[in-house]
Amino acid sequence: MAFQFFKGKNKGPYEVTCPLCQHKQQESPLAVSSYCKGCNAYLSFEKKGEVKARAQAADDPFAHRPAQPKVEIDHKPKEEPTSPVKVKKPEALPKTPPPKTSPKKTLPAPPSPELKEVSEEPTTRYQAPQPAVGPKKPPPPPRRGEKPRTATCFECGDTHSANARSNSTQCRKCGRLISLEDFHISQIWSSQIQTRGDVYIHKKGVVSGVTIQCHHLIVEGDFTGSAECTGDLKLQRNGKVAGEITCDRLLVEKRAQVEFDKPVITNECQIDGLVTGDISCRGLLALEKKATLTGNIKVGTLTVSEGAKHSGQIQMGAF
Repeated sequence: MAFQFFKGKNKGPYEVTCPLCQHKQQESPLAVSSYCKGCNAYLSFEKKGEVKARAQAADDPFAHRPAQPKVEIDHKPKEEPTSPVKVKKPEALPKTPPPKTSPKKTLPAPPSPELKEVSEEPTTRYQAPQPAVGPKKPPPPPRRGEKPRTATCFECGDTHSANARSNSTQCRKCGRLISLEDFHISQIWSSQIQTRGDVYIHKKGVVSGVTIQCHHLIVEGDFTGSAECTGDLKLQRNGKVAGEITCDRLLVEKRAQVEFDKPVITNECQIDGLVTGDISCRGLLALEKKATLTGNIKVGTLTVSEGAKHSGQIQMGAF
């Protein structure tokens, strides 16, 4: 029963006539629908052999309508009235006489030595004050009792005075920035220091194998590096210095035992402890009561207090 629909449809093509244009064309017996090759209408085949046609819509749905004539409209602007319109004037208020005032007495102006011209300028709107753009403010003046610092350039060696409370300054000759910051070392330190401020190595501070360039260097802890001081080098503890030492004044306090591996170059020297090493002092070298110096010395002037000891060669005079 499933093949009853295909029964008798294994025949060849048969002829179909379009109901709209009467165009005849061959179609397959298994076709259900098709298109007319004459008028392009849609054809549907019924079971009883009927053929229904449905015409396709034209591209322009209004193509079958006749053309409509154009209608022109004449537009005329509205004419303004020629007669003037009378406008009522407001009624004038009654005039009131001004109040009577007594004449003011004018006093003669005092003579002024200088007369300034005042120009009348139109008033302007208020504008918010804007921050002034200009050079930086100078550092605050030093306090009472503070002396200005002496800053020596690391590059060209030029020396100038700077504010005692400033953290940095600029060389007036080469323009390099010079740090004036102070350092307080109370732990292990392994970085180079380059400043014209003061460096304090406290009792728990340890500095080894680095170079310190500063103004004053006060050592209470362990110091085994090199030092270049434009001020004082003050040693207050036992130790061995393996680097080069250059300073303006060398101070070795009581009970301090210091050993220098390389010659020390200084302008002044004051020793009140135990020192081992060679010293070149351009100015005065003073040995205090409890001083013990072991090594060769070159001095400009030598003073030895009672109780001081020295062993080594002495060379005196300018050098």
